[in-house]
Amino acid sequence: MNRLKDAWSFLYPIKVDSRSGDLTTHLEVIRFKGKNVLNSFTVNYSFGGLHLIFEQLFKKIDIEKYDFKNVLILGMGAGSIVSLLEEKYKINCHITAIEKDKVVIELAKKYFNINKYKSLTIINEDAFDYTHRTKEKFDLIISDLFIESNVPKKFETNEYLTNLKKISTDTCCVIYNKMTKAPIHKKELTGLFENFEHVFPGTIIHKLYANNTENSLLYYNTLPMAIKKSNPVLKNIQKQDVAWPNFKPSFS
Repeated sequence: MNRLKDAWSFLYPIKVDSRSGDLTTHLEVIRFKGKNVLNSFTVNYSFGGLHLIFEQLFKKIDIEKYDFKNVLILGMGAGSIVSLLEEKYKINCHITAIEKDKVVIELAKKYFNINKYKSLTIINEDAFDYTHRTKEKFDLIISDLFIESNVPKKFETNEYLTNLKKISTDTCCVIYNKMTKAPIHKKELTGLFENFEHVFPGTIIHKLYANNTENSLLYYNTLPMAIKKSNPVLKNIQKQDVAWPNFKPSFS
């Protein structure tokens, strides 16, 4: 993108690419405020409000104070969570990212430079199938699985949560993201929390807000804190109120 278009992106969003995904009817990369963002028809998938939600959560739980070795991200998108762990928090770990939609992976490589992370392994597979078959163990597992604003039902079952328990280390951190602005999603959260608490006793819920959305993140952690040098950049993270554009296709 040339400098003039990039400058215009600070005034209004510019469409960079749009495609039909394997799981989502419409995927769109837009340039906004000098950064690429991946959206569906109705919600942000990466580097918009979702990025701000995880940025708030990681600050709240002091994620930089934990010595993660093997991280699993279920639902990579364009790599928001990967970029936070690698670039902002400088966490020295191996990351496995599961993404079922091949189109999302293509966009992540083309427009978000996901290949630059040498510690990252991307697997094109259904997250449920992967958690069922893998023999690996992870000390940080993040479940961020959506089609539009909905978490597919199979990812709220006891079987899926038991799979997460099976592949977690003896002491671990598990984070599960669910959008809960809509009444139906709030109702679903009640049952999900009961299932989660049964598998991961001691789970708490962090309700976080960005760009007129509400996310409830179920958080379970039994890891001890490690002694690390503080990152001065983290002290400057404030409550996010960036006005991202409405989630509508930019083409007519």
